[in-house]
Amino acid sequence: MELASRWKRLGAAVIDAALLSIPLGMSMLQSQIPEAVLLVFAVAGFLFAIAQIILLAQRGQTVGKILLGIKIVRRDTGENGGFVTNVLLRGLLNGLLNLIPVYFLVDSCLIFREDRRCVHDMIAGTVVVNVDPASEAPAAPAA
Repeated sequence: MELASRWKRLGAAVIDAALLSIPLGMSMLQSQIPEAVLLVFAVAGFLFAIAQIILLAQRGQTVGKILLGIKIVRRDTGENGGFVTNVLLRGLLNGLLNLIPVYFLVDSCLIFREDRRCVHDMIAGTVVVNVDPASEAPAAPAA
């Protein structure tokens, strides 16, 4: 397992944030956009969030991680951690901890450790690795 670069991790986070911010940002323009359009963007934002949760649970990836060829795996097994590890521990618990003002800074700075694990990685027992294209390719149909 080759650890994902810090730049790939940052890029994936930026892509995910940008994709989620599009529908959220539309709500700020509510006085200039018809309600029907706002509703479409609200539903799209909700569906995108659900899709991200499903991708994290099933593949250990978000849209940003897929685009940049990285994924989350359990440090001890190299396997996908599933819903509890990837969504609840890395996502929900980490999101709650981000309410502590200094936590985000500490969590972000730990990416510079040799093992590139942030606090949320340590809590969940995960690492972010490069995807091996051979292992991700669909199996050829039996003849």
